[in-house]
Amino acid sequence: METLNHPATEDQSVALDKDGFDSAKWLSYFIANKRTRPIFSLPPDLELDEQIKLPLIRSLQRFQIGETGDGKHLRKFASRANDADYSRCVDLFIREEQSHGQLLGEVVLSLGGTLLTWHWTDVAFIFLRRILGLKTEILILQIAEIIGKCFYKCVADKVENETLREVFSVIVLDEIAHMHFHSEFLAKQLGTLSWMTRVVVHYAWCVIFNTACFVFILDHKASLDALGISSSEFVARCSKEFHRSARIAFK
Repeated sequence: METLNHPATEDQSVALDKDGFDSAKWLSYFIANKRTRPIFSLPPDLELDEQIKLPLIRSLQRFQIGETGDGKHLRKFASRANDADYSRCVDLFIREEQSHGQLLGEVVLSLGGTLLTWHWTDVAFIFLRRILGLKTEILILQIAEIIGKCFYKCVADKVENETLREVFSVIVLDEIAHMHFHSEFLAKQLGTLSWMTRVVVHYAWCVIFNTACFVFILDHKASLDALGISSSEFVARCSKEFHRSARIAFK
């Protein structure tokens, strides 16, 4: 697999395995990424224009909650896949997400904000993820990964603070790999379903994705406006990533 470099760009990604999902190769990636990811030491006061700072804090508070879960249910579902390498990949994936949560928390505090203890959107995502089993968990998780990646990319591109640009570039690169990881695994899992079942699953996934985008815009429009990103442009970015993931997952 390719080494992910900085800064983040739309075309950077982990190389897809043409032969299908290979948990051993993904495990090698996660181990290497853990070893090479930079460690940030944020200043106590990050300088940022007030017009961007306040709405950005509000958005990052919500993302920070979503990135800090313990992953207990995902680990339990993954253990049923009877693939030790995949279970280890999931564990390392969760640790990367938790590191994002820790980093986002530091960013919020350095910007002068406080951390939330819960938010209804996080509760809703958790509920949807736990409805059935591993495939449902990954399908819903993938929507959160896509929206998060697109938002973090907007921040990395638009903020005029070098430290923040680097922080969010690193997170974006992780999220790109996560999306490929989950898409390849879904392709393996969904490939066992009948054609009709796959159509129904794909339709339901699209409905949930579009609903999630709508809710995100309602909740984070102030941040997008402050970053100079229109709602339609952001949805278009998310849709592009979603359909890219769907092409892999339902190939």
